[in-house]
Order: sequence, then C-alpha cells, then structure tokens
Amino acid sequence: MTAELPRFARPESVEELSEIMSAAHRDGHSVAVYGGGTALDDHPPGQTPGLFIDMSGLNRVIEHSPGDLILVAEAGAPIAALKDVADTGAQELLSDFPADRVDSGSTLGGAIATRAVGPRRIGRLPLREVVLGVTVVLADGTIAKAGGKVVKNVAGYDMSKLMTGSWGTLGIIASAAIRLYPKPETQGYVEIPGAEAALRVLGSQIAPAAVEIDRSPGAEATTVVMVEGLAESVESRTRQIIEAYPGAKAGIEPSWWARRAQAPVTIRASVSPALVPELVAQIARLEDAIGYPIQLRGSAMGVFDLGVGAPDMDPAIATRVVLEHLRTWDRKQLVATLLCAPPAVWNEIDAWGEIPGFALMATIKDQFDPNGLLSPGRGIGGL
Repeated sequence: MTAELPRFARPESVEELSEIMSAAHRDGHSVAVYGGGTALDDHPPGQTPGLFIDMSGLNRVIEHSPGDLILVAEAGAPIAALKDVADTGAQELLSDFPADRVDSGSTLGGAIATRAVGPRRIGRLPLREVVLGVTVVLADGTIAKAGGKVVKNVAGYDMSKLMTGSWGTLGIIASAAIRLYPKPETQGYVEIPGAEAALRVLGSQIAPAAVEIDRSPGAEATTVVMVEGLAESVESRTRQIIEAYPGAKAGIEPSWWARRAQAPVTIRASVSPALVPELVAQIARLEDAIGYPIQLRGSAMGVFDLGVGAPDMDPAIATRVVLEHLRTWDRKQLVATLLCAPPAVWNEIDAWGEIPGFALMATIKDQFDPNGLLSPGRGIGGL
C-alpha cells in the first residue's frame, strides 16, 4: 500500500524533496513551498495547497570559493548567514537584498524565486544575472540542474534565469550558485531635498551605488544618494554631491533604507527614470485628491513601492482608486501592479493590468507543470 502524503513536509536533502514531489505528482496534490516566509503576503494567496513544503531543512553552504567569487548553498540557507560566510573572505553577495526581508529570515531560494532586490541596483547585476546555476526539483520529482542534459534536452531554457522570479510555479529550487563581490571599504550617504535631482545624479560621473527616493504621506520627497568604495573616493564624491545640489547634506543610512513602506496595501509602480520626478509629483496630487495616505519609496531607476491607505480604511477601495488612476495616467511607460494586500482584495480588483508576454509565460508553465501542482495562483497574472 502506498503511504499517504502528510500535509506538511520538511525535506533535508534534494533526494528527499524529489521523493516528496514524486508522491505529490502521483496523488495529484498541489504544493506550496516556503523558506523564511518573508514574501508570503506578496502576490495573490493562490489556492489552498494539499501539501506545504518547508525548505528550512536544506540550509547548508555547499561551497565558498573566495578566489572565484562564487558561493554555492542550499535553498533554505538564510541570506543573513550567507552574508556572514561571504564576509569571511572580505566579500559580499553581488546582488543587494531588502533589509527587512533579510532581517526576518529570507532564504536563498525564496529570494531567487521572488526576484528580491535592494537599493544597490544601479551598478550591480540583477539577480537573474547573478545566479550562475541551480538545482531544481520539477513538478514530477525530476532533479534537474541548469545546463544539464535533462533540462537542456527537454525544455531548452536557461533554468537559472527561468527560476528567478518564478514564485515557485515552475519548479522548487534546491540549491544555487551565486556570484560574490569584493566588499567596499566604506559607504557614504547624502540627502537631497525633493526628487528633481535624482536623474542628474544617476547620469553623473559620481557613480552612485544607489539613489533612493522616500516620500511620507503629506510630506516632501527626499532623495538619498549612496556612494561606496575606498574611503578617500567616498569622501570626495560625497563632497561633490553636496556642492552640486542646493540643500544637500551628508547623512547616515536612513532608518527606512531597503525597507518597504508599512501600509495595508502595497502597489508596485515602474516608470522610466526620466519620469520619476513627475511620478512623485503625481502621487502627491493623487493623495490630495482622494484623501488616502500614500507613501512612496523606491529607486530613481524607476521602481517604486506605494504604501496605500490607513488601518481604518477599506483596502479594496483605496487599491482600486490608486491602480485605476495610475493606469489612466497619460504615460505609456508606467506599469502598476498590486504587490501585497489582504487576501479578499485580490478577488475584487484587476491586480495585474496588461501583462506583456503573458501567453509565453502560460506556455512555459504548461510545459514545466502541466497539472498545475506548483504554487497554483501565486505567479504573475495568477499563474
């Protein structure tokens, strides 16, 4: 008699994970996977799965090659622990990660699956370019490696890139190899009033590591520039920024740095960098017009999280009003999607809008998970 699958599983090896997925595939059980649980509230809640898989048992560092700037670890390894490992070689993870998620236990597999990103995205490669290879357990229990014979012959896809941002809908990441970066000697911060200077700083020879904009409800926006490198260079570039922009002053890392705005609903808005000052001004006008507090925080590269509403407000109404306004803004370059909201809100609004390439994403989902067992409803567009 075949043993019945439990409701929860915590595998401690890739072989055990493969066996669990083979059984789930055999019995037609849908599966949800989590690591540190720091992104469980992001994206739609999806369908209630038949099996929850906790990846915290796969948490070992497999290899650290300081000379090659490579770190290989299992998917359940916390990012904070990997940072400590990299630090022993005077290195750091090449991609930046959100501080609030790292502090709460974000794992390597979870960060890759959700395409986590922090402020230092200007001079750093995106996460999908930093993941050098992955070992993945597919929906039917097959163990596949990026570039390996099974995956290349069956699917023909770059698995490392495909799994980055897949939200667990295509396969379960078991381990990954990622790039490291020599740790900068020091960092400096400069605060500049408003958002108008952001584009100029981005295009300047100062070579900032990050240019972040924060706007609290009812307040003026602030641009914070981060530079890093050798102490003498950081001091010189910090001074150049202060001299070039009226009202600029040296500062320290803000308390909100790399942390999402705390609000009932989070909307992600993306525009070209040239439109950033206009978007910031538009959000201020929208807040005045509708009476809902809106906090804006994000990168001058054009990706912002909007914290919408207050605890005593109807989150569905506030979300619908802000999304509809942004999508009717006469700027074709703007994309607005719902990122985080109470479960009921997802069913009441158009969370995604128009999704370029959605048909291709659906095709890939069908190829990798034809029975729809992996994290159903959690992917982009509700895949």
